[in-house]
Amino acid sequence: MLRNLIFLLITLVLVASCKTYEVMHYDVLRPAVYSVPPQIKSIVIVDNAYPFNPDNAHIAKVMGQLQRLDTVRVDTFSTVIINQLKAELDFRRFFDTVYIDTIKHNTAISGKPLRSLTQAQIIDICNKYNVDALLSLDAAKYGTLINVQDMDVEYYSTMDVGGVAYWRLLDGYSTEALYADAQRDTLYWDAVGADINVSVATFPSLKDATIELGSYMGATYADELVPHWEPVERRVYIAGNTHFISAAEWLSKDNRSEAEKLWNFIYQHGNSREKGRAANNIAVSMEARGEYKLAMEWAFKSYQAFELKGVIGNQDERLSSKELYTDLVRRYRDQKKLDVQFGIPVL
Repeated sequence: MLRNLIFLLITLVLVASCKTYEVMHYDVLRPAVYSVPPQIKSIVIVDNAYPFNPDNAHIAKVMGQLQRLDTVRVDTFSTVIINQLKAELDFRRFFDTVYIDTIKHNTAISGKPLRSLTQAQIIDICNKYNVDALLSLDAAKYGTLINVQDMDVEYYSTMDVGGVAYWRLLDGYSTEALYADAQRDTLYWDAVGADINVSVATFPSLKDATIELGSYMGATYADELVPHWEPVERRVYIAGNTHFISAAEWLSKDNRSEAEKLWNFIYQHGNSREKGRAANNIAVSMEARGEYKLAMEWAFKSYQAFELKGVIGNQDERLSSKELYTDLVRRYRDQKKLDVQFGIPVL
């Protein structure tokens, strides 16, 4: 029994010693796709979409045969998009205030598709809410395709719900268009079953699927206008020689500077693999300090060192170093864009 316990302990130690790196998980701030002028502190979202009431929005393709499904109209599609967008913008707190104008400005009685708001309407709405800009939803369309295939032993079914929204951001003072964009998104489900009915039984109803798509489109469109957080992974090497182990101990004590000294020593005196690992760690440490240019440079040194190993090197390490360098280049560029979006002077 004692002999087995000793063997187990030795095995655990060996397994632990084989672990060469830890993976750090954290969120990084990414810029919006469009840089809203920093003087715009408040906006109002307006439903200017002409009602979408087609009789062929929902289609089924069963073993190659197209069938138009019973008409299911979702009159609240544009409302769902706008409400979810406001909720997401409120959550991110980039704008001081976000309002929704409750009036539908492009009705079936007097409107027409893709009709723009007039200058007088833009000024009146912005004055009503005392905002700097108006975000107009000028169109919102949806459609569903259910596809059923006979796979001999079972039926394979898919459900795609797609939507298109057309947006325009308008200056509340000059009424000029600052930004225009066509948003396209799709949600997807699939399932299998012994017969056709079973294969589609788990799909949401056409109306529920369309509303879910609207919520998704509203939530994700916020990325176009305001910065957002994105999860990333970073590899930190903790083994390779005694200096890596000592550096990991300093890091666990939150003494980053001492760990960096040891990594620098390894980079100066180690072999190519040790250089690659040390440079990787310094890059991650520089990123944590907000020194993105230095982080990018050290990540490239890591990539170069791992490349020197050639075919006998660890392919996983080379790929990881390349991905780190690529993402840090992106972060370096992102930071400049974020500075603009937060109104920080660019030197």
